[in-house]
This record gives sequence, structure tokens and C-alpha cells, in this order.
Amino acid sequence: MKKFKKSYTLLILILALSMVLTACGGSDSTPSNSDKTPANEASTDSGNTDATDEVVRHTNADNKVVTLNGDLKALEGPVYLTSVGQSADVSMLDALMKKVGVEYTFNSTAKADDIKGSKTIIIASGASSKGLGAAGISADEEKARAQEILDFCKAEDITVIMAHLGGVARRGELSDQFADMVMDYSHGILMVEDGNDDGKFSDFAENKNIPITLVNTIADCMDPLKVMFGN
Repeated sequence: MKKFKKSYTLLILILALSMVLTACGGSDSTPSNSDKTPANEASTDSGNTDATDEVVRHTNADNKVVTLNGDLKALEGPVYLTSVGQSADVSMLDALMKKVGVEYTFNSTAKADDIKGSKTIIIASGASSKGLGAAGISADEEKARAQEILDFCKAEDITVIMAHLGGVARRGELSDQFADMVMDYSHGILMVEDGNDDGKFSDFAENKNIPITLVNTIADCMDPLKVMFGN
């Protein structure tokens, strides 16, 4: 009987010890899982910290025109106005230049021969499939025409000013291809700042050390146009 009681007591002790060990093992696993959460959150936060910095906006309703990397200067005539991409932006620029009283020649589909004798050319950059279609020009033909003009400008030392007036709506793969072509030959940039939401144009201007004039709206182009091309 005494042996039975001893065996029974031993069994109870073993069972109790087993329960304690099991409980300890469970409590160890819970903190290890909870410890992972802060680590994951920290990783996510650090990823957000490394995100690309926002582009600083320079213009607003009270500060409508800002020129970076230099000052606006009067440019020598004769002045020629054309388009690369055949967007409606060139027509808006044409209207603004008329209001300012600029003396210039305008042909949206000009060839290199047409700009002979010019001292300054302002190129409205921005692609429009509708505009290209109306002009009967394919995108590749427009690129070839633009390259011909730009090469001529470089050879003849003609000042090239790129105008980008369509804002963010005039961005996109094809529009950016045209803009890149013109920028590479540009001596200055005039643009509505909404089109520079990713810093593409201001970064290029800074790297190339050319002036870029940012305006708050298309109508605000008139003041810099007066400085550059006015009588």
C-alpha cells in the first residue's frame, strides 16, 4: 500500500512538473512573436524615410515668376517660333507673344532652311497625337524634323529657348522624348511649374547651368516674354 502511495505521489509530481515546463515553453514563444512586430514596423518606417524627397515648388499666386540658375536677359532677334510635338501649346505661346508685341516669325512645322538668319528660336515642346495627325506628321518624322532644326541651331550659333507650357498634362513618354531632345540644345527654359512636379527640368537646368524660368500659370508667361523678346 505504501509503495502504491509513493508511486502515485511520484506520478503527480511528474505530471505537475510537465505542466510547468509546458507553460514556460508557451510563455517563451509569445514574446518572440510580439518582438517581431516592432522590428517590422521599424523597417517600414525606415523605408518611408528613404523615400524620394518632394520637389520644392517656387511659384504661387503671390510669387508668379521665378528664375533659377541666373537672370532673365533680353535675347537678340530675329526671333523664330516653332513646335516640337505639335501640341496646342505653341498656339498659346503665339497668342502671348502677340500680346507682348514680340517681332517674330511663326511656323509650327518649320524646317532648318526656314530659320536661316534667325538669332533666337523659341520651341514649344509637347506631344499631341491630334496635332501630329492634323499636321500629317508621324512621331518619327517630327523627331527627324526637330533634330534637323536643333543641329542647324548648333551649327549657326542660334540661341534655343525651350517653352513647356502644358503643365503635368503635357508630360508622358512621347512628350518627354521631345522635351529631352530640345533641352539638350537649349540655352534656357521657360515653363509652367506644374510640369516640373518631378524636378526633371529644374534638375537638368541646374546640371547644365542654364537659366530656367518657372511660372505659376500660362498667363504669367507674359512678363518673362517681355524681358526676353519685348521691344
